Amino acid sequence: MRFYATDIKYLTMKSLLFILSIIGLSILGDPASKVVWDKVEHDFGVLEHKKHAFATFVLTNVSDDSIKIDNIRTACGCTSPIWNNDYVMPGDTSHIVIEYDSEDKGEFYKQIKVYIHKQRKPEKLLIYGDVLP
Repeated sequence: MRFYATDIKYLTMKSLLFILSIIGLSILGDPASKVVWDKVEHDFGVLEHKKHAFATFVLTNVSDDSIKIDNIRTACGCTSPIWNNDYVMPGDTSHIVIEYDSEDKGEFYKQIKVYIHKQRKPEKLLIYGDVLP
């Protein structure tokens, strides 16, 4: 198989268009977040071993449409989310409760990803603390 100058020019142009489209998508990014949180981190401080602890995160819908939490993913089985599956109207609030089971000793940092309907990137929350023996 032989390559001619026109083939190389075609491949170069195709590669350039591909690179420009990737750059364009990254510049456009995701639409702005549809929610505002009262906090995005919660410090449990020092916890007793094998005790359950709870953190509440309050969200406010700042979009023009109603929103709904599609899913919440936690870092491991020691963290459990509790949330209402109802729609949140513009300007209204809802909350998420995160339960942490302090089975493991030592410091912990756990990320929680909250997936909002029609929002591409998840909202990220963080809980942390120290479990003493």
